[in-house]
Amino acid sequence: MTTIPRSRVPLLALAAALLGGCISVNFGRPVSEEEIILRDEIKSYYNEVGATFAAGNADALANLYDAGIARPMTQDKIREWGKDFFAKHGPASFKITKIDFERVGHVTSVVTITYSVETKDGEGSFGGTERDELVQRDGRRWYVTAWEKLPDEPAKKKG
Repeated sequence: MTTIPRSRVPLLALAAALLGGCISVNFGRPVSEEEIILRDEIKSYYNEVGATFAAGNADALANLYDAGIARPMTQDKIREWGKDFFAKHGPASFKITKIDFERVGHVTSVVTITYSVETKDGEGSFGGTERDELVQRDGRRWYVTAWEKLPDEPAKKKG
């Protein structure tokens, strides 16, 4: 068994704390440079989602979903939901607190995200955990083709 020198433990703890809320690290298998690039592209997709919420733009939000999406709702239903949401609550902040890459490929990927959407009025704020299925079209842009709401993780007890 390999031991970690005591001088490295604080650095590893700091690194784990900094990365803990942002990314899931799987020490079980090496991650290639190619996969790191694909993960960054997927993270950029979620940055676009954040920008559309910040702009309060229902059309731009709907266009981030694949035109053929049907589960759990169609692109038109997403657009309608966005128009209603932004009309009631205005622009909002979208934040991912955790992302797990279940499967990453050049054409399709599956990720689990924990996120929150906060509105200025607080009335429309929501969040949760969901599994997103993504597809990359034309080798350039990712789109969600389906998502599934997952049970929220139980709160960890302090102390």
